Amino acid sequence: MYAQTAGGDDQRLEALAHEMNQGAESAARDAFRSAFERLKSQWAMYPSGSSPAAIFESAAHTAGRLAAVSLPLSLAVSMHLYPLCALQCVPIPLLSAARFQRAMLLRTITDRSLILANAGSERARGLDEPVLATLRQDGVMLNGTFEYMSLASVADIVFLKARCADGDASILCAADLRADTVKIGSWRFSGSMRLSDTCSVTFTNHWVPRRRSLYVPNNEGLQCISDYQRCWFHLLLAELYLARVEHLHSKWSLTRSADHMVSLNELSRVREYSLRLLDELDSLSKIEPLVRTTTAMKLRVSLMAQSTIEKLHELADSSAALSQAIRADASELSYIRWQPTADEKILASLGVGAGAR
Repeated sequence: MYAQTAGGDDQRLEALAHEMNQGAESAARDAFRSAFERLKSQWAMYPSGSSPAAIFESAAHTAGRLAAVSLPLSLAVSMHLYPLCALQCVPIPLLSAARFQRAMLLRTITDRSLILANAGSERARGLDEPVLATLRQDGVMLNGTFEYMSLASVADIVFLKARCADGDASILCAADLRADTVKIGSWRFSGSMRLSDTCSVTFTNHWVPRRRSLYVPNNEGLQCISDYQRCWFHLLLAELYLARVEHLHSKWSLTRSADHMVSLNELSRVREYSLRLLDELDSLSKIEPLVRTTTAMKLRVSLMAQSTIEKLHELADSSAALSQAIRADASELSYIRWQPTADEKILASLGVGAGAR
């Protein structure tokens, strides 16, 4: 389900992660930008393949290898990979303007080696759809703030959804981030999770041309598009966290229980089924089985992460000399609980109370 990292790659990535996590935020941001440029030249950042499943395997190979060395860095890279994969693979009718728009955007991204970000997704915390879009004849004007966006320092384009200022419809946009009308805030997380490069982003009269925007007249259509993106996110999230969990089991010589091995076997089957559904999806109106399957996969990996955290805390209690390093590894694993779709929401949909696990 994931690829082990070769020794040489381990050392280079550890040095890269160390460099990006030093000093004050301004200096760390500069280091992050420089390191990310090297990362783009050394790693497969533009997945390819003859099918959605093959494209996923290409992206998963990169995400899994990075996660074994640095979970925050792999999360940052996945925030570029999953919207790019979704853009490549989303089923669009042959004779539609949206299909042409996608082809032109993908060509621009690959030809110029651009980095993508995504904003406006469901969050356990933060505002919901805070950005408004004002329609103009040749495009839209954006105003408002997204509280959380990963890759804020390095992304060239952000995919977002905004609510029309004069109605209930929505606009999907691919907005340029390197403009005076965009303000990037401070990092939202501290410690090693700074490497996710997560910040607020504010748009002030920010212009998006028509060729980079798509009008979505009803919530049903918007939900289908959001669900498709979320499925890709869940698949990659499961991949990288599972890679990290397995790496930490080896690093700290944790015992793999029978439940752990059974969960690995179940996840392998669910992963295989998810990729088959992904390949067979020919219309977003048929998205629900894929949503259910990838959501279940995300929850299972999250629960495995929580179990690993407990084991790490037990080890930290008995290993005073290594306690700080062990607890740091455990802390990084905790973020999956709140990443979309949050565990609490999934459990609630299953009729499980907030206090149950």
